[in-house]
Amino acid sequence: MTEYIRARSPEHKQERMDAIMAAADGLFHEMPYHKITMGLIAERLGWSRAGLYKYAATQEEIFLALHARENRAWIGGLTAALAEAPLDDADFSRTWAHVTDEHATFLRYQDILFEVIESNVTLERLTEFKRDFAEMVVPVRDLLARQCSIDEDAAIDLYLRLLFQAPKLWSHFHCPELTREAMRLAGLPPTTGTFEDSYADFVGMCLAYART
Repeated sequence: MTEYIRARSPEHKQERMDAIMAAADGLFHEMPYHKITMGLIAERLGWSRAGLYKYAATQEEIFLALHARENRAWIGGLTAALAEAPLDDADFSRTWAHVTDEHATFLRYQDILFEVIESNVTLERLTEFKRDFAEMVVPVRDLLARQCSIDEDAAIDLYLRLLFQAPKLWSHFHCPELTREAMRLAGLPPTTGTFEDSYADFVGMCLAYART
């Protein structure tokens, strides 16, 4: 274990937090969330748990930061790819689905956000997270408002519909091999098609509905 030296400057603190997030994200790609612990994150870093607790009280605080980072990246990808909106709805929907498919890590974090990640953080930290969310969605809200010629409230409602559907649909098309085998043995039909095609259809339906 390396000797822990507490960061003093804001830059060093951010470097430490970036390292913590990288360690947690690496574990998330290797094992189910419920098997990840603060001890494992500290071990991956080569720190003591006491050193890790100086930066995060719970692992959920770490994953809240990871969710925010990945959410910002997804929104940035959408607004860059769809900057010329309004577009033909079919082109818009296909591009939205394609960009979303490229942000699978965000979808996995979003899938456990409410019931898991938000379940073990302070009200103060969660309120800060929600404020950051409200600020980061402004560009994509404006994007959807332009595309559908709707007001800001309707655009936020549309965005939330698209956000909440994506992780469940992605999980359906990327279920574990054990689940696929169980479905086969149970005589259930295999999953056909792709996430991108199915989600593009859903986005198109939501765009049309938002204008009604």
